[in-house]
Parts: sequence; structure tokens; C-alpha cells
Amino acid sequence: MITEKIQLNIYNKTVLPFLEEQKNSIFFDIETTGLYWKRSHLYLIGVIYYEENHWILQQWFLDRPTEEPLLLTEFAAICQGRSRVIHYNGNGFDIPYLQHKYNFYQQSNPLASLKSLDLYRKAKPFQNLFGLTSVKQKDVECFLKIRRTDTKTGGDLIQVYEDYLETKDTTLLSVLLQHNRDDTEGLVRLLSVLSYERIREGDFTINSANLSGYTLTLTLVLKVTVPIPVSFHNLCFSLRMTENQGILQIFGYRGTMKHFFPDYKNYYYLPLEDQAIHKSIGIFVDSAHREKAKAANCYQKTQGIFLPQPKERFKPVFYEAYKSKPAYFAYQESLLQDMQSLHIYTCDFLSEL
Repeated sequence: MITEKIQLNIYNKTVLPFLEEQKNSIFFDIETTGLYWKRSHLYLIGVIYYEENHWILQQWFLDRPTEEPLLLTEFAAICQGRSRVIHYNGNGFDIPYLQHKYNFYQQSNPLASLKSLDLYRKAKPFQNLFGLTSVKQKDVECFLKIRRTDTKTGGDLIQVYEDYLETKDTTLLSVLLQHNRDDTEGLVRLLSVLSYERIREGDFTINSANLSGYTLTLTLVLKVTVPIPVSFHNLCFSLRMTENQGILQIFGYRGTMKHFFPDYKNYYYLPLEDQAIHKSIGIFVDSAHREKAKAANCYQKTQGIFLPQPKERFKPVFYEAYKSKPAYFAYQESLLQDMQSLHIYTCDFLSEL
């Protein structure tokens, strides 16, 4: 078994705050000769961990496939005392693969007691925001402008590994190690994708709020740095985020909206007035000018400026028509000074990303 161990120097300012939180974690990536554990074997593991005030990259490479149990033992030793493993789609492949191998060799699985952080699952919700057709590791790295030396896929390397076993060509060994190194180091750099999640979860303050016409503009101060500027736009809102600032514009509506009463059986609909009134009052209306309300016409109309709301937080709730989307609420000038409500309101739009 060949072991490589180097010290890493990491200076990326968008990564360092998240990396600081992971000093008791390990980043790992594996290489195998196939997808099914019974018909393939593990031949390379790359791990990044914190030790003696430094981040270390260590790789174990099997130049003799029969040493697979020893490789598993070495990996288990590194996992001892750690609290979390960080990977990219490891929940879908790496972790189950290793679990089967540990069971097969009747070794204790070190991953069973560790928390798992899958960066694939952190990136996936932002696929459209990033403008990606795929969220493979290399695609997300490309979005984040992460450079890698390796150009091959894991599938390509199976033949490279087989060729190495026959020839012991050190050039082929370098190719194999470089691919795994880029994948493993990429995990550290991909931590910056967590900034988008932190912002979506509310890690920002609102610096200013103003209404122009019927568009509400909120200026956000982001508490984490966005590694790559992003923008999003639909019929209800637009968002731009650059470094530590965000601009959220919410497109309102000036006109008439309808508030629907849920207990329509207690209302009459007045066709001439085009509105519903409670039966306690409607009983005094000529029966020729009233009818039993239905869910679709049990409303009262209001004029004003209305803002869309992804979640029905502001009451009363208004709609353009029955069961139409989105829901709205009537704008009040006092909203501009209610930073707590604006923060929650902003989070509701960010959850749409």
C-alpha cells in the first residue's frame, strides 16, 4: 500500500469561516473498480483532516488489491475521535459501499457513529439559482470557479488502475492520485456553497426598505460572503446577491383584490354588489338580490397596494381570484419600519430559491 501525506494551505476567504467549524470532521472520497461492492474493490481513499494546527491531505493507494482490509483499517483509525464525515453524494455511494466492505471483512464500521454532511444535498436545492443542468461535483466546482488539474472521471480511472497494476508505471499512479486529490480538496472548497444555505435560513440583516410605486425594495447585509454573484427573477420578485450585499425587489399590485371567507355557508352572495355578507346581516336583504354563497364567490373586495406573500403570514389574505396564486396582503406604510416582519417575509422568498 502506498501512502501520500501533505500539508494544505487554504486561504479562500469564503471557505475559511466554514472550515473553522469543521476541525473535528474529516473530508473523504473513495475510488473503486466498480459500483457494486461484491464485484469490485476499493483501491484509493483520500482524506483531509485537522491535526496539530494544520489541515492534512492523506491518501492510501492499493498497489496490491489484496490489501483492501488493511486500507479499511487505516481509514477507520483516522475516523477515531472525529464527529463528522464530509463528502459529495457519499450518502448515495461512498458510505454504503464502505459499510458493505466493513461488514464483509467483519470489521467495525467507523462511519456508523459519525454525523454526515453531504455537500451534494446542500448544492442540489440551488441548481436553478446556479444555472446548472447537473449538480455533479465538477459542475458545482465550475460554477464556484474552482480549478482542478484532473480531467478524468472515476469511470475513466478504472482502466488506468488496471493498467497500473500491470505496468507499475508511476505516471499512471500520478494520474490516479491527482484525480482523488482534486476530488478530496474540492470538498473543502465546496464548503462555500453553504453560504447560500445560511442566507436562505436568515443569516442577514435588512439595511433599508422602501416602496417605489408598488415595488418594495429591500437591501440586505449578508453575514456570510457569497462566493459567486447570483440573481433570480420571477413574476413576484427578483433577487441579486454579490459578496455581502443582497437586493430583493418584490413586485406588488395596485388595484382591487378579494378576501375569501372560509366559512362560506354562513354568508350570502349579493350579485349586484359583487360581494358576500354574513347571514346575520344578509337576512335583511331582499331574497331576490341574494343567494347562498359558494366558496368561489364568498369574498369582499378591497382597493389598495398589495404585495405577494409566499406563505400566508400577513392577515387578511387576498387573492386575485379563488384559489389563484400567489396570495397577497394589503400594504401598510408601517411595514417599512417593522424589521422583524420584513426579515421573516424575506426568508419566505428566499425559501423559494
